Amino acid sequence: MNQGYLDIHNHILPGVDDGAKTMEDTMELLRMEHENGVRTVIFTPHYIPRSDIEKNKEKANKTKEVFEKIKEECKNSFPDMKFYLGNELYYKSGIMQELDDKRANTLGNSDYILTEFDTNISYMDLKKAVQQYLLKGFQPILAHVERYHCLYNHFDRMEEIKNMGALMQMNTENFLGGLFSQNRKICTKAIAEGYIDFLGTDSHDCKMRKPEMEKAVKYLKKKIDQSTLDTLLYKNPEKLLKELE
Repeated sequence: MNQGYLDIHNHILPGVDDGAKTMEDTMELLRMEHENGVRTVIFTPHYIPRSDIEKNKEKANKTKEVFEKIKEECKNSFPDMKFYLGNELYYKSGIMQELDDKRANTLGNSDYILTEFDTNISYMDLKKAVQQYLLKGFQPILAHVERYHCLYNHFDRMEEIKNMGALMQMNTENFLGGLFSQNRKICTKAIAEGYIDFLGTDSHDCKMRKPEMEKAVKYLKKKIDQSTLDTLLYKNPEKLLKELE
């Protein structure tokens, strides 16, 4: 079962968003991912729909060009790793059209999407957004679900969103906190109760926001039963990866 970890959320592609700036940064971040046991990376640079269609096209084209360059560069450096392209889609007016026109990327050309929202989005608006994605035939994965005030520590609402058909991703940084971190306790409970489907590093750079998958997993192994942990780390990623190109 264990084919290494999947990082479903990161900003490692160079020069396309607020993440890695150079090719050197990207290769160092991928080295860190590899040392952390990650063997599959879905690159998810930010995508925010704007009224300027030409700039959207330019952004999409650049992202795809950089992705192909990184894949080629990694054939020798990380031959045991797999790479796919996606986006972290910011939900706002126009995002559905961007998906229809294939400027915004699904995960590996599948029906799965990684989507984020304003942290202060209302619960009703979040539900409407999830429903909109589902009606369009997409499988939404809510990025860093712990950041949305309407869901944080509201497990009844998380259950309702999941029952609608959405999936949820949580950042590894939540499990790196101090011994008495209340946030870590809440996030751990969300995983223990089965509400979280994927982990992601949300890594941006080599210092302040570097990928630390292994440290988070080490902590979770002490707190979560093996079956739930296997589903989070291996079964869910395996199911997702079967749908990617």
